[in-house]
Amino acid sequence: MWKVMIAESVHEEGIRILEAASDVELIQRPRISRAELLAEIEPVDAVVTRSGTTIDREFLQCAKNLKVAARAGVGVDNIDLGEASRRGVVVINAPTGNTLAATEHTMALLLSMARRLPQADFSLKSGAWERKSFMGFQLHGKRLLVIGLGRIGTQVAMRAKVFGMDVAAYDPYVAHVRMETLGVRRIEDLYQAIGWSDIATLHVPATAQTRGMIGRKEIAAFKHGACLVNCARGSLVDEQACAEALREGRLASVAFDVFSAEPPGHDNPLMAQDLSGKVVLTPHLGANTVEAQSAVARIAAENLLAALRGEPYEHAVNLPFVEQRMTGTRRAFLELARRIGILGAHIAPGAVRAIRVTRRGPLFEEEDTIPFELPYRMAPFTISLLKGFLEVRQGPEINLMVAPMVAAERGISVEEGRGESGTYRNCIESTFTSEGDLITIVGTVTEEGKMRIVSVGGYWIDFVPKGAVLLFSNHDRPGVIGRVGSLLGCAGVNIANFALGRSNDSGRALGALEMDSGVPSEVVDALRQDADLLWAACIDFESR
Repeated sequence: MWKVMIAESVHEEGIRILEAASDVELIQRPRISRAELLAEIEPVDAVVTRSGTTIDREFLQCAKNLKVAARAGVGVDNIDLGEASRRGVVVINAPTGNTLAATEHTMALLLSMARRLPQADFSLKSGAWERKSFMGFQLHGKRLLVIGLGRIGTQVAMRAKVFGMDVAAYDPYVAHVRMETLGVRRIEDLYQAIGWSDIATLHVPATAQTRGMIGRKEIAAFKHGACLVNCARGSLVDEQACAEALREGRLASVAFDVFSAEPPGHDNPLMAQDLSGKVVLTPHLGANTVEAQSAVARIAAENLLAALRGEPYEHAVNLPFVEQRMTGTRRAFLELARRIGILGAHIAPGAVRAIRVTRRGPLFEEEDTIPFELPYRMAPFTISLLKGFLEVRQGPEINLMVAPMVAAERGISVEEGRGESGTYRNCIESTFTSEGDLITIVGTVTEEGKMRIVSVGGYWIDFVPKGAVLLFSNHDRPGVIGRVGSLLGCAGVNIANFALGRSNDSGRALGALEMDSGVPSEVVDALRQDADLLWAACIDFESR
């Protein structure tokens, strides 16, 4: 008999499934305190949570019998995945349950903004009859820019086309063919895309690359009287710049479901009284439908039971069954593969359409396929690399189990291979092919268990994929490296280590600076211009 604890309030659909299981003793503690939870968790085999339960090292130390932690929702920021994997605890989430809910809420915000429904409702209920005060506009014929063509963005685009809108997308990581299939116009430059649009809607995750992506410069690119919808993440938008643009008329209206700080205080710029007629605000309702909450509870409960019973299950965010049986070196290569994926996501140009992963050396002679049925049976090293690549381009919610599926959805062909070792006894080699170019990255793990990147784009180099690394290409001539160091020093950025790769044939070099801290984007831009760099990218290998 499995002991399963529900530690938070979840939809009755999930409870019903667990209650009906003959091999489950269900323990319901939806309002349990932290101290009570730690005291009661020891004999529990599986726990169902939402975002309010912190499953950290202390929790896992107390949960000596825990096998599965199921999150009835998407985010797993409240769970220590590394510690869970080390202890053999499978962590499951429900990433697909709220797609339609978020899509429909976006359309609701679009319509509410276009027809000024909240303002008209408030006015009528206040005793007024002011038809002329609430002149709206039609969605038909308007230019809609979808920023981020993932699962939700795709669904929004499809529905907008039904409304007769002219739909374009900005997503540099989605292949042309996918947009053509959807009948969506592709615009490759963000500023050009913003200037083209009548309305822009955001559907990207919060990553190091997307935080603040709609700032003052981007807002200034909107045509006069444009509109903005954010049903994604509050950190994507400069709210103060939005408020100023609303007062100036640059933006006619905005509709937000998410905010930089939640709940937003009265000091939030969009809460200003003088903007009340130009904004539509909702308290993060994107996933708040009966159907969505039912779906995430059902997905969590069904997969929890399957995992306990040793049956095929979906949406695991870690691979404890693989990690536990690996040696220390193989486990290090698993993490190295993820970091090669992170590096590839930063430096591979444009939309990557193919990724090939080649494992070289005697370490990889043993098969490491996933031990249960999936649509895509791949070696764990390949899956880990895909996760690293996709978590940069789509966000940290990309997990190991869903990474192959997401890659396929985005039109990325994945190939695996094996080969003989050369300079290094064991290494992982990955080639990222985009629509215009390809780049190959090679990494290894030393006998001491240290991860190293040893080749990038044909340049032999040697640096540690850890912390912040500034990678750049330059003409191989005197003074460039000194200029880079000088500019970084003026910006207060300290260099911990430096590696250089040279190519006698090309007249170019590749530099890698291991930094004590990240390099601000404006400093990277200055380096590109003032140090005469061909390209530069700051990679944060620790960012999730």
